[in-house]
Amino acid sequence: MSYARPALRLGLRLAVLIIALALGAYLYAALMTVTSAQTSTTVLSAQTSPAKNFRPDIGRALTAKTRDTKATVATRPGGHTPVRVELSALSTRPRAKSRDASGNAREGRRPAAVTALRPAATTASMNTAAASTNTSATSKNAPADASTNADGFEAEARAAINTRIRPGTSPGRILHTSQLSTTSSAGSLEQFTDADFDLEADERATFDTCGGAFDVAVGHSGTRYQVYSAIDERGTFNPNDDRSIGLLSLGYDANRDFQRDGACSSFASPTHDLFREFGLPSAASVVAGVSRQGREFVVVSSSGYYNYSDAEDPANEPTAGVVLIHFNIFGGIESSRVLVAPGSGQLNNANALALLPTGELLIADFDSNELRVARDYDRDGTPDTLDPAPYYSYQFSNDAPLDIAANSRGVVFSHSTGNNAVMLALYDTNANGFADTEEVVVEGLSLDDNLILHGLAVDREGTVYVVEDALGASDHASDGGNGGTPLVDAFPDPALNGVLRDGALYAAADNATSQALTGLAFGTDATLQPVATLSLTNSASSRGNATREGLGTILGAGLTEGRRGASAAEAVRRGVRVTIEGTSVPVHSFADDRINIYVPDFVGTGARSVVVSVDGRMIAAEDVTIANANPGLFTVNGTGAGEAIALLASGLRYTRSPFPARFDNQPSVVAIFGTGFRRATPVTATVGGLSVTVEYAGASGDFPGLDQINLRLPANTTGTPSVVLRTADGATSRNDVFIRIN
Repeated sequence: MSYARPALRLGLRLAVLIIALALGAYLYAALMTVTSAQTSTTVLSAQTSPAKNFRPDIGRALTAKTRDTKATVATRPGGHTPVRVELSALSTRPRAKSRDASGNAREGRRPAAVTALRPAATTASMNTAAASTNTSATSKNAPADASTNADGFEAEARAAINTRIRPGTSPGRILHTSQLSTTSSAGSLEQFTDADFDLEADERATFDTCGGAFDVAVGHSGTRYQVYSAIDERGTFNPNDDRSIGLLSLGYDANRDFQRDGACSSFASPTHDLFREFGLPSAASVVAGVSRQGREFVVVSSSGYYNYSDAEDPANEPTAGVVLIHFNIFGGIESSRVLVAPGSGQLNNANALALLPTGELLIADFDSNELRVARDYDRDGTPDTLDPAPYYSYQFSNDAPLDIAANSRGVVFSHSTGNNAVMLALYDTNANGFADTEEVVVEGLSLDDNLILHGLAVDREGTVYVVEDALGASDHASDGGNGGTPLVDAFPDPALNGVLRDGALYAAADNATSQALTGLAFGTDATLQPVATLSLTNSASSRGNATREGLGTILGAGLTEGRRGASAAEAVRRGVRVTIEGTSVPVHSFADDRINIYVPDFVGTGARSVVVSVDGRMIAAEDVTIANANPGLFTVNGTGAGEAIALLASGLRYTRSPFPARFDNQPSVVAIFGTGFRRATPVTATVGGLSVTVEYAGASGDFPGLDQINLRLPANTTGTPSVVLRTADGATSRNDVFIRIN
């Protein structure tokens, strides 16, 4: 026994030491939890990951129907009262096509883009999809007509993407979306890219298979931020004490191989319990940005879901909360700011978020038919205070914002729900910080009625991507759904002005019968600036519009990244390309501040998109107007004013000025060179205010776009008389161009 007592004492001391260490760790963790829950704080821990391996609560998400848009906008107990409370069934937007017989719509504006109305998947097509072993699918054809047979759509229009995303691909070209199983806890974060620029994904990589998420954002650092809601069983077998929590998972890709570093629940993949830290009972949306000081941040929101038909619905949440978070290099919360406290009644929903170029944050409040905005009052590039006034209050109840996105020029896109829904572009035309104008930019969208599962994003080049039929076969006909295949459609906006072109099928879910798509986000290429603006003018006069079959000059800054050249061959060799409505046009010369081009006949007239790219990277873009006629005369100093570039045509002399008033006892004939008048003949002219005989007006030789007019000088004219042209359709040239006559 005497030998047992020291051993017993040693064991007791060891047990006490273990208990003390455990208690210390617990108190330290508790201290960190309390500290991290403050509105603005610094946390020293590497991370605050939940011990459990949570998965998205897809069951609850699938039942998160939106408020009935046909009903009067209702208020909820303790909720936000919207500006427009009178919206009712009488204020629904008609879903008629905006195009008229001529293909045009609102004054001077292109018609809305269209997407094919996909029919509901039939049983046969579902069986086909279920049996497929394809890892992904995308159409290699234009969007199908509404009459396309569903079986044919499933069997033929979807093609497997077998090519992995190539190393070195710009993160700004990689679209991220979450693919969730609707029948199990499986899910993945998928990445797609369009390597050949045809708006159809052709390369793919799976970032992780950690269960997926409800929304995703990609930071400037390359960190993938995924948010979702999960059920916390709280360590008991009693389901009555279960609670819904919002979660934010950080995923790193240090070696840039498009795969998550480490396992899903490892130290390298911190996951934060947003309920414990901020009181968020769900996590519906996330965006990532960077402050003016270069500090990365994320903003996360809870959905604020509320069932207006059942005040006792266990899925009901407090009104939405919104939180801004900065992370340290270990994935721990370094500091945070509560923009909207959950349950405060400042919002009803926060079902989608979007950052404006100004650093302000837009918040979609579906139940209120409003977009709200968190302002950046201290101008540090991060949102700080919710504006009590809505950024935009929708005119029609069936335009309530389900999802939102903004491009680099501040155009805001939003869509609601429905089997024949529209997408809107919102504009702040008077630059007062509130949207005041809306335009329908896409028609015929199939958007499922679900507050949580949806996706909308804009890439650097302005193309808008939207998830259609997000729920797949889980969108039951009995609930008004159509069971359509989850798709990502792409709508190009080459001028980044919200005027979208018809859509193309970018990608699709692997299995329409058991998967959903939700959340869309692009990475950021820190080496590229936002797409710049440009203008296109008459090369000769430097005024007014360029013309069909004429010479035009693109003006801007940094157009060619410092490259210069004086021929079309040099432009090709140096990677400088100009397109009009997506088709390349000849480049005659180029420099950083101007590019001289020929506008071919096929371009036509009216609004046309002009895009400048270097080595395949879009540098500048704008919608311009191409005119039928805008006569301009080239001048010696190249400004469009001053002495005209002209030759003496009499006697085929082709000598420069000054010109004799007479040649061989006849009034001299002078050939003057310009552009922009060949398509509007006959052309009349005055010299010194006197009408003259036009002996020829049209193309000059074989140089594309160069025009020539031969004028017989009036008698007794000397000095520097002005020359003015007038085309058959009434367009006139500048009056400050002259010729020299002896």
